[in-house]
Amino acid sequence: MDLMFLTGLLASGVRFAIPLLFAALGETIGQKSGVLNVGLEGIMLVGAFLAVAFSVATGSPWGGLLAAILGGAALGLLHGLFAVRLKVDQIVSGLALILLGLGLSGFGYRLVFAGQPSMRVPGFDRLDLGVLSDLPLLGPLLFSHHALAYLGILLAVGLWWIMTRTGLGLTIRAVGENPKAADSAGIDVDKVRMLCTIFGGAMAGIGGAYLSTAQLAGFVEDMVAGRGFIAIACVVFARWNPLGVLAVALIFGIADAAQIRLQPFFPQVPYQFFVTLPYVLALVALAGAARSSNLPAALTQPYRKS
Repeated sequence: MDLMFLTGLLASGVRFAIPLLFAALGETIGQKSGVLNVGLEGIMLVGAFLAVAFSVATGSPWGGLLAAILGGAALGLLHGLFAVRLKVDQIVSGLALILLGLGLSGFGYRLVFAGQPSMRVPGFDRLDLGVLSDLPLLGPLLFSHHALAYLGILLAVGLWWIMTRTGLGLTIRAVGENPKAADSAGIDVDKVRMLCTIFGGAMAGIGGAYLSTAQLAGFVEDMVAGRGFIAIACVVFARWNPLGVLAVALIFGIADAAQIRLQPFFPQVPYQFFVTLPYVLALVALAGAARSSNLPAALTQPYRKS
């Protein structure tokens, strides 16, 4: 039973980690270019709603995923317009995105699905990998997840390679570390930052889509429940390394899965105590990592040509 409990916990931890992983990977690229987006929470909410709405409309979760990507990219573009082009404070712009996402997703859900509480939402099914999925212990842990889970893992590896081994990665890092020198080398700083911010928004949209069409198969107002902020903590704790983000997201995912499974074992303890555990872990990790982290030198600093 102990081994089965541990296997189930780790498998659930992977599933809980995926929305964090997508949002954190996008935020990693954005922050490496010098743009902080604290509005991930709002973007993930909009992505979750759009995924449900268009999955129902098209009859396919892939249609919902595409809508979530486009919606997230649009909100990323909006953040870029204010934070990069207009040089507005990035924190203020991000907070506005949170409020906008809360309002848009809640209003859109009531407008589109009013009076349809029992609607069926086409969702992503877990992949059936045949013999691999039937393996004891390893099957549930490694070979019984949704397609988006494997896509997220591959994306983490790909982004690590791009950021550390290619000229594109060097350009992004240069813009985030020394935009003046990058500008002198002929790099359009604002363009690079805009593209990275749009990419980060699209990734947050995928994270929201995973929540509503793979993990839950439905939309609930404020269902993101702080995961956008935990994704930012993942980025800092992983020191802006995509592979580190993958590892840290798994840690937070396992912590989230653990709080659900521990509640029945300790009925005398208020369940709110367990619910807060992932958020306490995020605060501790963020406080500890921030002291020793090397922030991108130009993070949150708008670039103005002299």
